[in-house]
Amino acid sequence: MVFATGFSGDYNRMLELADSLEKCGVFSELNANRWRGVAYNYLGQARTSEFYYQKAVNAKIVSKEDSLSYIKSARRLSELLVRRNEFGEAIKLATKTLDIVNNMNDDHKKDKAILLTTIATCELHTNDVMVAKDNFEKIYNIYQQIAKEDTTGRALFDAVNATSDIVRIFLSSGFIEDAKPWIERFEQFIVNISEYQNADQKFIDQQRADLLLYKATLYTDQDQPKDAAQAYQEFMKTNFGKTARGKIAANEYLMRTDQFVAAANNYAKLDEVLGEQGVMFNLDNIHDYIIPKMKANLEAGRRDSVVSLAKNLCVVLDSAIHRNQTDESAELAVIYGSEQKETEIAQQKAKIAESEANLSKQRLITLGVVITLLLVFFSLYAIKRRQHEQQLQQANTKLEDANLQLEEKNKHLAIAREKAEEASKMKTNFIMQISHEIRTPLNAVCGFSQVITMPGMEFGEEELAEINNGIVENTERITGLVNKMLELSDVASDSGIEKNDQVEAKDIVDEAIKKSGIEQATHLHFQSYIDNSLMGHTFASNLEQATRALSLLLDNAMKFTHPAEAAVKVAGGIEKMENASLQVMPNGENKVDFIVCDTGIGVPAEEAEHIFEEFVQLDDYYDGTGIGLTIARSIARRLGGDVVLDTTYLPGAKFVMTLPME
Repeated sequence: MVFATGFSGDYNRMLELADSLEKCGVFSELNANRWRGVAYNYLGQARTSEFYYQKAVNAKIVSKEDSLSYIKSARRLSELLVRRNEFGEAIKLATKTLDIVNNMNDDHKKDKAILLTTIATCELHTNDVMVAKDNFEKIYNIYQQIAKEDTTGRALFDAVNATSDIVRIFLSSGFIEDAKPWIERFEQFIVNISEYQNADQKFIDQQRADLLLYKATLYTDQDQPKDAAQAYQEFMKTNFGKTARGKIAANEYLMRTDQFVAAANNYAKLDEVLGEQGVMFNLDNIHDYIIPKMKANLEAGRRDSVVSLAKNLCVVLDSAIHRNQTDESAELAVIYGSEQKETEIAQQKAKIAESEANLSKQRLITLGVVITLLLVFFSLYAIKRRQHEQQLQQANTKLEDANLQLEEKNKHLAIAREKAEEASKMKTNFIMQISHEIRTPLNAVCGFSQVITMPGMEFGEEELAEINNGIVENTERITGLVNKMLELSDVASDSGIEKNDQVEAKDIVDEAIKKSGIEQATHLHFQSYIDNSLMGHTFASNLEQATRALSLLLDNAMKFTHPAEAAVKVAGGIEKMENASLQVMPNGENKVDFIVCDTGIGVPAEEAEHIFEEFVQLDDYYDGTGIGLTIARSIARRLGGDVVLDTTYLPGAKFVMTLPME
């Protein structure tokens, strides 16, 4: 099923299937990472693809299926290492994998041939030429054997591609004379595959065209210009040679033989070829196409064309560098998460330390405000905890001296000790969470402020608007955290909230959606529904407080349907659309239910009440303070209602806020 999805080109769906099948135990971790590597490779994210192939190679093999996935992953990873010229690591991995293949009972001839190709290529580049030639001979023998055993023509198709790659390896490495016997073998395989009744004629034509270019290159190196010219003329007669792609492919030979005018004429078709292939300029294809095109026009004496190309190159190169940096940064963020960004920010701070003098006073004031708020909060917390301890002491003085009462006292002391330890742990976790939650936006505000105040910096209106939005958003985030801490002081209060507003359910819903910003969340689909019987029906409540409680539930749905920080590191930042919904329904008891559902990580049934306690977070990898649900339930109860978790809902989490319709 995964293979078929990938074959259809839906690689994002391929990633979803790999995740789902691993989660339900159909795929092992190794097998799932193998398919993730395949999907990211075809999505053009080479770094992420290599990351998952490496995870597959490092995983433990526990089944026959794992062995096959290991071989495929290691095979592909070694090819990626060769592409980066990391020949030592590539040959080490390919050799280890070849040993595994040789020790398996099943026959994996094609895998052997591909691994040997990687090994031989590395040996050729590390000047171990004789050993490389021996391995190439083994590859040829393997493909001959496969071709004899196969009746479908598929093996010959693989043999044609493999021998063509080997010829190209010899030619590009400068071992042109050594390519001669392989050119002959390549030609023989083409003849063999042409004899099949249903052979792909377009494929055969292109292979013959490549063969003729290889011959022309060989003859040129052997100082046989007439034979080289004849081979090139025959190439021009092939269907592929008449296409724009064919003309571009021929330019390597033309420029090798100083036929720069012909090459320059062919390069006039370059934009057409790149447009057909959907190529966006990056540093690699600028090197492969634009630079040779400029050289051909320069050597052909077309100065005006060279000047035009140079101007265009400046624009294209700038865009390619920017795109290359953007793509590389995006992939690094998927793999390494935000920690790398924090390191870069720290380095930037060190470089501009001299310019921070004007901002130091503002930083100290901001830090003082934050510390003061934290001290106020923990003072309130300590007072409540001291009151609770005093109540326990008063209860202990009333215990009798009998053994039964002494045992009861010991039980109470044990419970108190556990609560104290839990409170200490919750306090520690809360300090860490609130420190992270405040530091992140605070760093952003400081960063923007530094940029604005740097000497000589000039900004356009759009840039200033973007900086202003960043400062406002992060300032509001800090304010929201402070408000949450202040709200927490009212959680234990039994006093009711005045209900002086006549509201409709729709008023609460609209305000909560707007306040939470859930409709703008890009990682999920959100829908809301209000029962028609509630439209136009008003009841007494407190619009601000009811909206606050519902917005906290919507915030919770947004947070736990978004990939966690740790999940980004492990799963590569997988783009996956989750779902969230808000339904408003009467419950038949003169009450109204606000039902928030999501497809996030969910809550185990045994934690249904625990999650409403202060500072509780079931998954430490998600950001947050662990007080949102506590505040939401407190507000709802003080309005005469409640907030509960529906444990029968399995796709994710389902919270129900009930308010009286007085």
